[in-house]
Amino acid sequence: MTKTYAAFYLPEETAPAKFPEQKNVDRITASVRRAVSNAKMNLKNIDISEMARNIDLQSTTEFTQRYAVGALTDIINGNAVTNKTMLDSLFNTYAPALNAGLAQTGFNSLVEMRNAVQAGNINVANFIQGFSNGLSAVQEMSIEKPAKYGEEIPIDVVDKIEYVYSVDTTDRKINRVFTAPKYISDLDNVVVTIFAHVKNENAELWSTNDFGNKIVDIMQNKEKIIFRVGKSIFEDCIIIRYEPTITNIHDIYFEADIKFDYYANSQSQVTQKNIRIMNPIRRLDDSLYNMFCNETYRGIIV
Repeated sequence: MTKTYAAFYLPEETAPAKFPEQKNVDRITASVRRAVSNAKMNLKNIDISEMARNIDLQSTTEFTQRYAVGALTDIINGNAVTNKTMLDSLFNTYAPALNAGLAQTGFNSLVEMRNAVQAGNINVANFIQGFSNGLSAVQEMSIEKPAKYGEEIPIDVVDKIEYVYSVDTTDRKINRVFTAPKYISDLDNVVVTIFAHVKNENAELWSTNDFGNKIVDIMQNKEKIIFRVGKSIFEDCIIIRYEPTITNIHDIYFEADIKFDYYANSQSQVTQKNIRIMNPIRRLDDSLYNMFCNETYRGIIV
């Protein structure tokens, strides 16, 4: 698969982590354990507390959760679940988990499973085991993993890239050479200037503005970006200047200054799969968490 030679990656928007409500977890755990005790069932392979946490995490409201748990306790006690609200709360709210554990319960569809639950004709142990495993599977899939960078803004053609390395020196004359280091600063942050084009194939002015607005919003919000050029990726960067020039509605020419810390960059480089990542800001392993978004190559670096 071909790749763009340059791109900006905007920060990912991450939703706050959801935590179970302990009072709900305690109530669900007590209800399920009481039903299991009454039914004299052996569920040693199931962590009821963990199942209760997943039930709480995957429910929409406490109201539907209570009805769903009521249906679950009826199933454990070997009773037919004829109450429509209880059936709907269980099968509508936890459809993903029930579907994930479908094969283990021996049913071909959720409709077939629902009919069996409604008739009280179900293997309780298989149902509870499948439901518990399905809850765990859905919860595992819902945990956000850093699998790729955020939103990608591909840059179609890069004309030129300039790197500026600089230090500050004293304005006064230094007479002795051996004292010079005291009057010379450490290397400043590196400034990369990119001269590039972004294509606007449909000649839509709003599309042109969208590109610029995204860059300006990042600058306004003082957010860091990831900059890719060729097989080099610079993480933890800021855009300090963006100057677009629209002389052709089909093509946006722009210049941008990108700044990053040279010392962090030079001391923590990682090379994986022919990609060199400078100043990585997230954990890396053999699975290469820093994956690209889908890309289409249209330009070359001159």
